[in-house]
Amino acid sequence: MNQEDAFREWDRWWDEGVRLIEVVNGDEAVVRRQARNLAERRDVPLWEWSAVTGLVRPGDAIGGHLTRDPDTFLERAWTASEGVIVAWDLALEALSPFARRALKEIARRDTPVMLIASAPVGYPLPPSLKHDSLTVVGGEPGRKMRDWQSSADPRLRRLAQRQAVDVAGLELIDPKRDWRRVGGLRQLKAWADRRALALSRPTYLPFPRGVLLYGVPGTGKSLAVEAWAKSWELPLLRLNWGGLLGRYVGQSESQLTVALSAAEHLAPAILWVDEIEKGLAPGHAQDDGGVSQRLVGYLLAWMQDHDAPIMLAATANDLSDLPPEFWRPGRFDALFFVDLPDAQAREEILQIHLANQGVSDMAPFQGIGARLKDFSGADIEALVVEAKFLAEEDGQPLSPGILEKAIGQVIPWARTLPEEVQRRRDWAKGRMHLA
Repeated sequence: MNQEDAFREWDRWWDEGVRLIEVVNGDEAVVRRQARNLAERRDVPLWEWSAVTGLVRPGDAIGGHLTRDPDTFLERAWTASEGVIVAWDLALEALSPFARRALKEIARRDTPVMLIASAPVGYPLPPSLKHDSLTVVGGEPGRKMRDWQSSADPRLRRLAQRQAVDVAGLELIDPKRDWRRVGGLRQLKAWADRRALALSRPTYLPFPRGVLLYGVPGTGKSLAVEAWAKSWELPLLRLNWGGLLGRYVGQSESQLTVALSAAEHLAPAILWVDEIEKGLAPGHAQDDGGVSQRLVGYLLAWMQDHDAPIMLAATANDLSDLPPEFWRPGRFDALFFVDLPDAQAREEILQIHLANQGVSDMAPFQGIGARLKDFSGADIEALVVEAKFLAEEDGQPLSPGILEKAIGQVIPWARTLPEEVQRRRDWAKGRMHLA
């Protein structure tokens, strides 16, 4: 249920005796309009409270400064005989014991008073109030945001996207390169091209739910996700596991709920979880009171059940410790192993990085990339950068000879830890497609 649909339920909730509603991440103009309409239909006064104005009637701020303190405000709200009260940015989980008790008393009153608490993201209702209240999570964008989202001006569309994801743990990424600037990964690109038909064809072609990219570090997994979003011209949202963690009980779970809801408002989109094993592996949830485990459970349930056209793109360097439920069918459409690039891919990657350094004639460099055995894409990038420094030191343009000289000064990761490369290959064999 989106926020507009939930607002239409307020009349029914009033009749059913609901006296406390929590609105998380809602559009304030929409909340204010719906509260005003409810007060007019029920013929009761409308009050608003904030830490700046105190408790006031709209258009009349006299005496409001006396009730700026949340405890004083909630005492007044508890003794009110009737009305609709909107409390802006009431940090529910951070309230004093008195304020929490006052909220519980308000929630259980029979008098015609409804308190609508517009809670900041990450400050959920205390668990003791969950049975006496209703929560509206997310929120449809206001008129201005809707206009910006459909604007012909790409700057306004970008502003609207950033506004929509201005929540903890979610970041809007601006990818710079599409598939043409990514070497190798031929099978992954082909799969992505086929699934792109879901963007323009009839709805019987399902939007991809998820893709997992696992492999050797430095092989372009994160770059592939960015190129995917750029090529599909979709918003790319990165879910930051660490950014979801909060200090209060229930705050982390609330922030994940809001982050996923915000992502759904930008659908179709790609939701990127980088190094997913750092958040999902059991070893990372030893000392946090079960928060990580609950976050994992919620994310896995969302991956299985969500209806929005959002593809979750997960990248990982180690999957051996992930929980078994992670592999349940229906969460990922495809699993790809990203190995070290082959000779053809190394040639492509070398040309891309040479072009980035201003080299226009690639003919003299032909064949060098094919000889860079055990080099990942990141290693080849480091090689070209090292060669650029050598060229500057000698006061010469970057040449094949200087690049050959640089090869001896760059030790690829795969030669430093060859057993780790083989371990990843052995794990993926028979379980994943080769990217």
